[in-house]
Amino acid sequence: MELLRYIHLNPIRAKVIPDLDTLDTCPFTGHAAIMGSIPTEWQNTDHVLALFADQRCLARDGYRLFVEKGINGGRRPELTGGGLVRSNGGWAVIKGMGKARAHLKSDECILGDSDFVEQVLRSAKESMERRYAS
Repeated sequence: MELLRYIHLNPIRAKVIPDLDTLDTCPFTGHAAIMGSIPTEWQNTDHVLALFADQRCLARDGYRLFVEKGINGGRRPELTGGGLVRSNGGWAVIKGMGKARAHLKSDECILGDSDFVEQVLRSAKESMERRYAS
């Protein structure tokens, strides 16, 4: 949940968006999809909202309050950086793996270890293939 909040507050921290009210309706954010302002087929808003309440309206209120409480949190180093580096103990470990010729699958957009990255990418590929099958 902390990572969700941190990511969704990035536009405010970067000063691309001035405040939470604007973020609620910004068409380029997952936050707006969760708030119900921008419908998206690819984002599982129900899963996120279920973390806050059973009823959609109450869940949105709880989610928004949770996000709002994080606005003054600033940059969170533990929630930044590529998933591969953090999941494996930092750059020193990654460099050592390279010297040992160990190869790991990574993607800077996916936070997790090599096995998790492989699983997510495989799932995304299968989903795209089903979606665009003729």
